[in-house]
Amino acid sequence: MGGTHAISLSVRLLLANADAAPWIAAGAVLVDSTGEKVDLSAWQAAPIPAGGDGNVVVGTERDPGPLVCPCTLKLWESPGTRIVTVGNVKFPDVSKPGR
Repeated sequence: MGGTHAISLSVRLLLANADAAPWIAAGAVLVDSTGEKVDLSAWQAAPIPAGGDGNVVVGTERDPGPLVCPCTLKLWESPGTRIVTVGNVKFPDVSKPGR
């Protein structure tokens, strides 16, 4: 029986804010090893307080297509003065049977 199903990609990060001002995610992008970019939505329940930590979830509800990992994840706040970069991001191969 054939059919379609939604494909999504999401990552939850625990970020520490060493700055004196709260941090609010404004956007994110995933860049694979070939330079291909996937724009991601960013969500957080509350700003990350100064000197504290908090969770940020980034993701997309569309098939990101084949990614050549490792990838780099970049998050930024508005107006983009403080940027978080996470390198060497890898995802499990979900195309294998039994996963």
